[in-house]
Amino acid sequence: MGVNTDTNKDEQQADTDAARLIREGDEYLRQSRGTEAESCFRKAVECCPHDSRALHRLGFVVFLRGDTHEAVELLLQSASRRGDDPTLCGHLASALMASGRLHEAIESWQRAVELAPDYAAAYEKLGDAHLANGDTEASEAAYRKSIELLPDGARALVGLGRMLYFSDRNQEAEDALRRALELGQGAADIGILVGTVLLEVGGLDAALELFDAAVNAEPDEAQGHASRGLALHWLGRLDEAESAYRRALNHDSRSQLALKHLGVLLQERNQLGGAAECFKNLLEVNPNDDVARHMLAATSGKSPSSAPAGYVTRLFDDYADRFDAHLGSIDYHAPTLMRDAVLAIAGGKALAWRILDLGCGTGLCGEAVRPIASFLIGVDLSARMIAKARERKIYDSLMVGKIEDALEGEEQSLDLIIAGDVFTYVGDLGDVFAGCASALRTGALMAFSIESTTNGTYQLCPTGRYAHSSQYVNATADASGLSVVNRQDITVRNDPVPIPGEIVVLSKRA
Repeated sequence: MGVNTDTNKDEQQADTDAARLIREGDEYLRQSRGTEAESCFRKAVECCPHDSRALHRLGFVVFLRGDTHEAVELLLQSASRRGDDPTLCGHLASALMASGRLHEAIESWQRAVELAPDYAAAYEKLGDAHLANGDTEASEAAYRKSIELLPDGARALVGLGRMLYFSDRNQEAEDALRRALELGQGAADIGILVGTVLLEVGGLDAALELFDAAVNAEPDEAQGHASRGLALHWLGRLDEAESAYRRALNHDSRSQLALKHLGVLLQERNQLGGAAECFKNLLEVNPNDDVARHMLAATSGKSPSSAPAGYVTRLFDDYADRFDAHLGSIDYHAPTLMRDAVLAIAGGKALAWRILDLGCGTGLCGEAVRPIASFLIGVDLSARMIAKARERKIYDSLMVGKIEDALEGEEQSLDLIIAGDVFTYVGDLGDVFAGCASALRTGALMAFSIESTTNGTYQLCPTGRYAHSSQYVNATADASGLSVVNRQDITVRNDPVPIPGEIVVLSKRA
């Protein structure tokens, strides 16, 4: 009995200590002292490892600090004990989304609004998640529900405007953003949100005007300076952009937007040491940032076997709205060159092939080969790219996924695999070629573009893209039962200087 009494006293004391630490942490949070708050919540979890309140709060502050993976684990532990808390569901959804676990994030946001049907902010975030998943119909419904619940909420109107631009409903989008600015009444944060949408859709001058206003309103806030730098960067005003990024970092040395894009700008100027330092600092702020990790390798002369999936997904999700226009500006013709190379081998006979378009993007390659396809499949890591491809109405099947996901179940069933500007994000081609060979019929073809190097096998360039040598492609293809049947030297792109590359066509050997 004495042991049980002592145990109960210990447990009661632990509960008391945890409650005190949680109160102290909450007070630090109110004072915006995140480091001290995290320390209190971490000690509370040490006292009571299963205290859902302490786990929730620690997960929340860890998420704010940028460690999304630890945040997810902590919030999942809390939710397993207290899954009926809509705020907890919302925080978990945000962390899941930041970790790239989009479908789980959507489920968690949906759980939040089931528990709290008047949770306007949750509907707004659910709209963001559906848009990231390429589901514009569900996104619009969620944004409009948020606006119905909170008519004066400017943020949901910004999200709605972004979705409407994405759906080519430009006048409606402009109306939504104009209304958001009216409701924001000059607030810097709303101006930055609207400016970011305009930046995505090419309204660079209008975006810069909003960012200028935000900086004038709150000159000590890093976000406005960083956003202004991005607009100047895209306008080609590089000296001004660099100054704006550095001003942002003077105000907040941990500004992820400023670190990332200053790194990109310095890489573009071939100042690789400075670029690498930016990406190193960004990784210290957010150890799980795939973009920072990949670009640090690229600017440090390292060549990992492939780009992280999170890097490629983020790159092309952000790129989707301006992808086609940008490729037109850099003289990109790989899709038609690959198609013509394939037709030169196939001859003049009528073709009705089962074709897989790897990394299909918005559908430029699919459009080129549609006339020779009986069944056309597209796959891409980016849900937003897939949504754009779906608008072309040329594919028989589209999926969000990896190369291996698309090849699964296609054993010796494909007549052609086409991959335009895809292997620029894969260094080691061994597994890819072997998988493609298994999916091709005997005599079937595989056409792709690469950037060229004479340096051994493959290398990660400072741009973040891979280049491959002809000898490496030959050897890797041969090891996979594939033979080179067509090769031509091309200029892959002018971005801003000509990038040498090749169009290569392989054939599956018997």
